[in-house]
Amino acid sequence: MQSAFRLGRILGIPIAVNYTWFVAVWIGAWSLAVSYYPGRAPGFDAGTYWTMGIASVLLLFASVLVHEFGHALTARRFGIRTRVIVLFLFGGVAQIADEPPTPRAEFLVAVAGPLTSLAVAAACFVLSPVFGSSALGHIVQYLALANLLLGIFNLLPGFPLDGGRVLRAALWRRTGSLPRATRLAARAGQVVALLFIGAGLYQVVLNNVIGGLWFVLIGWFLDSGAQASYQQVVLRQGLGGVRIREIMSHDLHTLDPNLTVEQAITDYFLPHKHGGFPVVFGDHLVGILTLQDVVAVPADQRAGVVVRDVMTPRDRLKTVSIEDTAYGAFTRMMQDGVGRLLVLDQEGNLAGIVTRSDLLHVLRLRGEAEE
Repeated sequence: MQSAFRLGRILGIPIAVNYTWFVAVWIGAWSLAVSYYPGRAPGFDAGTYWTMGIASVLLLFASVLVHEFGHALTARRFGIRTRVIVLFLFGGVAQIADEPPTPRAEFLVAVAGPLTSLAVAAACFVLSPVFGSSALGHIVQYLALANLLLGIFNLLPGFPLDGGRVLRAALWRRTGSLPRATRLAARAGQVVALLFIGAGLYQVVLNNVIGGLWFVLIGWFLDSGAQASYQQVVLRQGLGGVRIREIMSHDLHTLDPNLTVEQAITDYFLPHKHGGFPVVFGDHLVGILTLQDVVAVPADQRAGVVVRDVMTPRDRLKTVSIEDTAYGAFTRMMQDGVGRLLVLDQEGNLAGIVTRSDLLHVLRLRGEAEE
């Protein structure tokens, strides 16, 4: 997820927060402090209500984090790495590095989150009488209800919700095809999304504008997630079995680091029309000269500036291994916002280059072969 910053690691799994999380914390704390708690727990002063509101929303997101750890730790049992857990406006998401290997694994990974939330809800229900009608007691009661709703909501049968993944596991087992099961589960997710949007618009008509818009936003998020999740599976299926060495370009135009920028423009950028060229000294890759590097040099200085002085050095390059999958290269390109990656062999030497066009060509060929 873009625009997220890392907080650290828990049990070896990176934790990050998206900027929308701060919006959710503010809206949640405000709603609890000025509406929910004054109505449910009268008799406290405004400062106490705000303290209860802030504490409650932070503890709720801690519960969301526990929910996502349910997924991540169960995935780890099947040898699947979790790239990061991100907290954001609508809760949290554990970004699993790969699809579960079997329908059974998919089912267990999917249900682990809701079961964790329901377990937290049960624990809070049991503990709430201990604290009575104190401020802490009301917070525990809120967490019990919130986790119960979190668990139930995530069991709705619409992909990419956990219930949608349970549905996908059942469809996968029945059809034997993960892409087909994902397509059907994603359609169910879009139906659930439309129901949320419809319910939200109905609430707006009834003058519950804030609640209605919130339902519409949830519906829009679910619809976008269903489409994106299906596309991701298609990409993983289409590119996951292809190695970089099978599709990369071997014939490269490389630059000498002592070449002037003016010569690089005249002899390479103008005739070949590429966006960048690897810089090689002997057999060793030392960097890459991109069009952006060239443009940054004033025109009247290009004859006196050499490539090594303006190139992007090797330690800042975006590279992949010759044995990586095409899907891994695609993911790296999306994460880094680049259209090409240099390919290194097992000794770390330059072996070729792979571009976004190479990946799209593979997808097009595979799509035509399946028609």
